[in-house]
Amino acid sequence: MKAHAEAGDIARQIVGARLRQLRLQCNLTAAEAGKAIRASESKISRMETGQRGFRRDDLRDLFTLYGITDPYQQEMLLSVAFGERKPDWWDSKELPLDAAVVMRLEQTADLIRTYQPFVVPPLLQTPEYAAAAYRMSRYPTPPPHVERSVEQLLRRQKVLSGADRPVLWAVIEEPVLWRPIAGVDAHIRQLIALTASAQMKGVSIQVNPMGSRFMPGYGPFTIFRSGHSRPQMVAVHGERDEVTERTVREDHAITFDRLSIAACERGDTTALLMRICDRIHVMDDPPPSENPPRKAPGDPSQ
Repeated sequence: MKAHAEAGDIARQIVGARLRQLRLQCNLTAAEAGKAIRASESKISRMETGQRGFRRDDLRDLFTLYGITDPYQQEMLLSVAFGERKPDWWDSKELPLDAAVVMRLEQTADLIRTYQPFVVPPLLQTPEYAAAAYRMSRYPTPPPHVERSVEQLLRRQKVLSGADRPVLWAVIEEPVLWRPIAGVDAHIRQLIALTASAQMKGVSIQVNPMGSRFMPGYGPFTIFRSGHSRPQMVAVHGERDEVTERTVREDHAITFDRLSIAACERGDTTALLMRICDRIHVMDDPPPSENPPRKAPGDPSQ
């Protein structure tokens, strides 16, 4: 009973901290939030500090007030608030709510299919490449934010080495492999890491070549399957991650199937990655000078 009560306290504190964060992001006082749900400022404060339980109607009213209209984001909080699941690391308020939804899908899926036209898929990034990708997509990027992002990514990547690891199937546009966003040396290390990943059990990597006849009309997206009896979910990646509805899920599944046909065979990925590695090495070497350096007067080697 004591352990159950402590678990309930932790769940309330996690949800309460998130509610406070959402309220502050909307520049609302506790009194203003209380008025929206016909409650006192004190009640809002106790909810945010985990000192009292929640009513479902109150939470839904607060979601509306704070602009949380995505049903998957709402369910993330409701499922913890009412003990439908135990809170996990992705429930921390340190993570944006939209990203937390995607991370939960990652950690519970048995099949992940992802398409990336701009960067290496996050689950396959090296730390130095991940830091560069984060800096490229956001401005400003204080070093502590970059470090925290990389730490979170490394935690996400552990799913690929766990006992219940999902199958990961990635299709990457070839220009991504030529773009040294972290610098040439770091990029070569990323390509070598991709080569190793392509040989891991349960990981399939395909490259859609620059000469491909199929180019999707979508940006990056990921399809998650958690068991054959449950509907597959799609996350569309952009400035924010958005989990999509049924018709969009079907469109993205068809697009991924077409990509997998247009892309190079999985067995050719390693050779392609190594060829690109070799070319980037050569491109980074300074060209030999046509004229040897002139010797200084009196140089004994003349």
